[in-house]
Order: sequence, then C-alpha cells, then structure tokens
Amino acid sequence: MFDYKKETVQSFSYRNFSRLAGFSSPNFLKLVIDGHRNLTSTSIAKIAKGFKLKKPEREYFEILVYMNQAPDHQERDHYYKKIISMRTPKNMKLLQSAQYNYFSKWYLPALRELVMFDGKKLTAQALAEKLFPKVKVKDVETALKQLENLGLIHKNKNGCWKQSDQVITTGPEVKSLLITNFHHEMIKMASESIDRYSADKRDITAVTLSIAQKDIPELKNKIAEFRKRILKEYAGGENPDQVIQINIQMFPLTKTDDKGEI
Repeated sequence: MFDYKKETVQSFSYRNFSRLAGFSSPNFLKLVIDGHRNLTSTSIAKIAKGFKLKKPEREYFEILVYMNQAPDHQERDHYYKKIISMRTPKNMKLLQSAQYNYFSKWYLPALRELVMFDGKKLTAQALAEKLFPKVKVKDVETALKQLENLGLIHKNKNGCWKQSDQVITTGPEVKSLLITNFHHEMIKMASESIDRYSADKRDITAVTLSIAQKDIPELKNKIAEFRKRILKEYAGGENPDQVIQINIQMFPLTKTDDKGEI
C-alpha cells in the first residue's frame, strides 16, 4: 500500500504518512515494514487513518495483523476463521471456506477418494453410510459441493464422479495454517483409532532413537521417499474398497539451541 501511494501521489513519503496518521516518529511505518516493530490496537487505528481505510477494510486489516502476530496456531486459526466469515466477494468466500474445511474436516479428503468407489455413482446417502466415524448426510452433501468448488471432483456427462489433478494453492502463511489444521485433525483421528479399531485393522508403531542433528535432513528425505513409494505402488489401484490414512511423525524429545546442539 505504501509503495502504491508513493507511486501515485507525488508528495507521499514516510514523513507525510506519519503526519496523516498521527505518529510522532516520522519513520514508524518503515520500522513496521522492515519487521522491527509490531502493531498495537492504537497503531493499527492510526495506520488505517493514514491510508484512509474504510470500515470493512480497517476491520480486515486489523484481523490480518492479529493473525500475523498470534503466538500459537490456535489463535492464528481463530483469526483466520474471522477472515473467512467476513463479508467478501461471494466466490472468494466460497473458495476460502472450502479450503478451510478441506484441511479441518477429516472426511473431505476421504470423500475425494470414496467417490471413486462402486462405479463412481454413489449418492451422498450411500457415501455417508460408508464413512466411519459416522457423518450426517447433509454434511456429506455440503462437503461434495466444497470439493466441486475447489475443482477436486466433478461429474462427467454420464453422471460419474471424476477426480481432477488440481491441487489447492494458497499463500505460504495461509497454506501453513491450513496444513497445520490438517495434521491436527488426522493425528487426533489416529489417536482415536487405537480404541476404535482392533490391531489387525490398523498399524500404530513407534521408535525412539538418538540421532545427530546433521542427519535429520537425510532422515526426512527417506521418509518422503517412503511416502512416494507407497503412493506409487498402491494409489490408483483398480476396484478400491477402503480409504485409509497414513500418518508419519518425527519430532524431537530433547531441547535444542539455535545451532542444533542439545
């Protein structure tokens, strides 16, 4: 916004902006832009005044600031839900809501796979009956519409479901937030599966080991190769009759400093 104003208004500068916004420091905005200052509710209001933001723009900007400065995922998620509930152009809101739900509700990725079962003509009622834990039919109907909005599934002229190769793309900050939602949801499902299924229907195993910090990138590459091999060997097989979730977790159990030393 500052760059735009500077290009379109000849007299616009940091000093000029500070005067319009009511800041005593002529370079406050530059310090914010450079990442040396965070914003408070008072400075948010002043910046909104300096840029002459209207009420909806001011509210949107304020939520963006709080989301960016949130100390943990739960708070960031809280502000992101506020953003997608705001009044926005209809198509944008639909897409954002669908993206959010895709990564926050376990059954959306499951449904994307399940629509390919039984001749690819399953109704919402039939799909709901196959999901476990149980999902309401109306929620399945909503989920199917969201998957269609995202371009992940569609029906062909014969009324058969088809998957597309399209992926959901977002900016890096939002992508990080949504992927974190996805992992929270699926790890929760994995935990519940311990009591929900007998051992012959699941695989929950773990290993604890010591490793040099410098070897972790190589280990992560091996995990990625393993995931790719599973997809190559098993995904897209003929006549699937089960949708499964495979979680792979690796995380530290000891503190490390910035240099990676214990």
